[in-house]
Amino acid sequence: MGSGVLGVDFSGASEAGDSLWVTEATRTSAGLRVDRCYRATDEWGRGRESAHAGLVERVTDDDVTTVGLDFPFSLPQAVLDELCGGTWRGFLEWVAGDDGPADPSAFSAACRETAERVTGSRDVRRETDARRGALCPYTNRVRSMTFHGGRDVLGRLVDADGVAVAPMQGTDADTVVSEVYPAATFGWLGCYREGYKSTDGARARRAFNLDAVEACSVALDDHRATYLANHDALDSLAAAVSAGRVGDGARPSPAGTDAEGHIFV
Repeated sequence: MGSGVLGVDFSGASEAGDSLWVTEATRTSAGLRVDRCYRATDEWGRGRESAHAGLVERVTDDDVTTVGLDFPFSLPQAVLDELCGGTWRGFLEWVAGDDGPADPSAFSAACRETAERVTGSRDVRRETDARRGALCPYTNRVRSMTFHGGRDVLGRLVDADGVAVAPMQGTDADTVVSEVYPAATFGWLGCYREGYKSTDGARARRAFNLDAVEACSVALDDHRATYLANHDALDSLAAAVSAGRVGDGARPSPAGTDAEGHIFV
């Protein structure tokens, strides 16, 4: 039996499994019903390689129809033009190639040097980042997720049968994989975009966000305590909410280029 919808709070850390959380849910006539919420370590192992390989395998299971992954899928068009032949597939080939960056630090350095030379600014955001309040995809806080997400996850999905990465490969596939950003999802729901993780009052803000999610026709069943206790788990729930909307027909509004990608909410 399958879940239909996967929401993933991603991690590019060396022990990625500890911070990578997955929410599995089912679209029903009443909305979205959460079936499972788990940490990658408990399913596939703590190490980055095993956690990412397990995630890819789960995404490509026959029962999965829509997936929301919380990491930047691409780079600003100006950087793509200089380093990746102007295309999204070129980005995947660059981060995976022998002549590409060896690690997230080298990846970030190459992007920053290129962006500064071409645009005059080191940290350039995609159009979708500017619209959704997201960070530059190669800044220090995000670079590991963009690098490993592109190389180890999207690079394995780009040619997978029945899988389409949206919007680059369209949305006409058995499984549609979309970029999501929990803060933007919570903002769309009218609740806390920040301050719900480790600051004073974080637990009360997580509770507020959970109430907003439930009011959006999402049945948490017996998983509310997990989301209330762990902000990474809660982010995977937000990812599932946006992935469910993609499954229901949500489409990107024009901004930037398809090669840059789009954050779905």
